[in-house]
Amino acid sequence: MYTNADCTLYLYRKEGRTESYTRLPIEDVYWEDVRQSSFLKTGQRDAAAVLLVIPLESLEAPVSFTQGKDLAVKGIIEDEIDCTSQEAMSKSLAALKASHKYLTVATVDERLYGSESSQHYELSCK
Repeated sequence: MYTNADCTLYLYRKEGRTESYTRLPIEDVYWEDVRQSSFLKTGQRDAAAVLLVIPLESLEAPVSFTQGKDLAVKGIIEDEIDCTSQEAMSKSLAALKASHKYLTVATVDERLYGSESSQHYELSCK
């Protein structure tokens, strides 16, 4: 599978009232910037999006995604999200957005069939 970038995922978890993000650096993914347009009665609205394809062989184990909550950043970054309190998490997310412009994982298609070299996840990020 063709790869052209590395990425860092922040996987959302909620256990009871506790929310957290786990950083998962991934080497060798396919990252494609996509520009989409939708036409509304009020005019055209553009939205930038990303198609992120993660080969299963780039991961140590299969991943469980949370659509609408997981985050993706192009490149391997070392920033962690402080989840000690709601305020700390909000500040960490704002700092991450300002410095690395993260995207939210909108949809996930698991393509875990066929030969091992072709198995992958397709993520649409906004």
